[in-house]
Amino acid sequence: MRALHAETSRLRQATATLKLEEVKLRAVLREDATHVPLHEIKASVGALQEEKVELSSRLAKLRSGSVKPVGVEECAEVLKEHSKWRKAAIARKNIRNELWMELASIVGTREEIEETKEALGLEF
Repeated sequence: MRALHAETSRLRQATATLKLEEVKLRAVLREDATHVPLHEIKASVGALQEEKVELSSRLAKLRSGSVKPVGVEECAEVLKEHSKWRKAAIARKNIRNELWMELASIVGTREEIEETKEALGLEF
């Protein structure tokens, strides 16, 4: 009986020691997770410097006045084209919705409609 009691107390002490070690290791892990490795920092700095150079050159071009402003006629033409394509997109969307409504009345359940969409490779 004494041997069992001694073994139980030894195991309890070992468990307590392991739990303290776990707490310490978790703290170290949490602390290390907040540090960014040096090579990642260097890579980020390099990418940001390249982006800064590119943006600076674009800004210098804009400030120099060598960029030709968009004319009134060109702007009107772009807006006209945009309006035309927007109307076409709306019409296509309405046609698509009508087709799916018709398909829904034929196919039946929602699950079958979803399976049909998946079989056709459609996502909308």
